[in-house]
Amino acid sequence: VLAVDVPMDGLVTVFPEGFPGSADGQAVLVRVSPELLHPAPGREDWSPDGFIVYSKVCTHAGCPVGLYQADSHTLLCPCHQSAFDVLDRARPTFGPAAVALPQLPIRLDGDGYIRARGDFSDPVGPAFWSRS
Repeated sequence: VLAVDVPMDGLVTVFPEGFPGSADGQAVLVRVSPELLHPAPGREDWSPDGFIVYSKVCTHAGCPVGLYQADSHTLLCPCHQSAFDVLDRARPTFGPAAVALPQLPIRLDGDGYIRARGDFSDPVGPAFWSRS
């Protein structure tokens, strides 16, 4: 995805390289004002210029988290109404999800494309899929 194609407070579903055809690989790319972000320690460079990518797979039951309320910077899961704070590490703020959405470290390449720099920060999907 070209960075210039993502408007401020816009959301785009993306499929990072290395996850072709994988439902687990779906992610949401959101663009916010960089000064509003509260990155986790060690992740200060994971969201260049306010572009941030989280897994699109809800950590509660695996539904697609694809609704975005730009005014509150909240990602919403339509299945069970879990809400995640985009500015604060996709921390759950409402609903049954108890775990934040995994973040994908990204970079802007020399041609202006947004590229993954590594794997998601945590296992993708509901806790019962891969966590003990």
